[in-house]
Amino acid sequence: MKTKTYLPVVMSSCLLLITGALSAHAYEIGKVVQGGTIHGQVSFSGIPPAPLVVPVDKEPEVCGEQRSLVKVETHNGLLTGVVMVLEGIKTGKPFSSRTFHGPLPGEGEFRYQGGPTLGLRVKTKACNFGPFTGVIAADEAVQFENQDTIKHTLHTFAAMDTRGLILRTVHNQDIHPQDTIEREFEAGKLRGSRVVRITCNRHDFMQNWLYVVDHPYFAMTDKEGQFHMDQVPPGTYTLLAWHPILGEQRQEVQVTADGSFTARFHFERQ
Repeated sequence: MKTKTYLPVVMSSCLLLITGALSAHAYEIGKVVQGGTIHGQVSFSGIPPAPLVVPVDKEPEVCGEQRSLVKVETHNGLLTGVVMVLEGIKTGKPFSSRTFHGPLPGEGEFRYQGGPTLGLRVKTKACNFGPFTGVIAADEAVQFENQDTIKHTLHTFAAMDTRGLILRTVHNQDIHPQDTIEREFEAGKLRGSRVVRITCNRHDFMQNWLYVVDHPYFAMTDKEGQFHMDQVPPGTYTLLAWHPILGEQRQEVQVTADGSFTARFHFERQ
């Protein structure tokens, strides 16, 4: 199991760039017969980067006097917020309805509507878009809903090449209080990128990293570093573990009819 690390790049504020390649096939929803499960855990060793502590100079009455951004969250040697994606799957279950919450004191949410599409809805509340990591689908409109009493300046970036040299702004839009806007992340604009980054120009601590998926077989590790996928069609696949700061790892998984496969990953940082 090989770990791939990503190259940092500085543009305006410190931006980290990660890239990948979009798959060539289109996912189709179909009946899953004798589907299996994939579950496991992601551990961590070493010293995680210290939280980014940011004094709030704009709208502290809403955001607070000071905020911190945890980019690598660990608990007892287990890693939270790792995006797990099954690669090489072409047909299977529909998307599930899920909600992931941002860290307190923020109250932002990533809400996935589910069904035939991912249907990402981003709720901005208490100066927070949602969790630090998540997923997004190309060619789908993403709805941003601002529930704060102040505006946020939304920027989205996509990685443009495989050497980690440049980020491009895909959209730039002020979200005013109680506004709801939709933005579409087109595959042509992503140009093969697997990563989208969301920021707010008014509040540096509002940062999120999203991995581009084209099927519902993904998961995020919880506080115990655990993840779970169900209704997986029997077959041999590659399981990706991705974190925007620590890099990515892959391993082969074999899912048998009505079977269960356990996968374990380990990241480290000196």
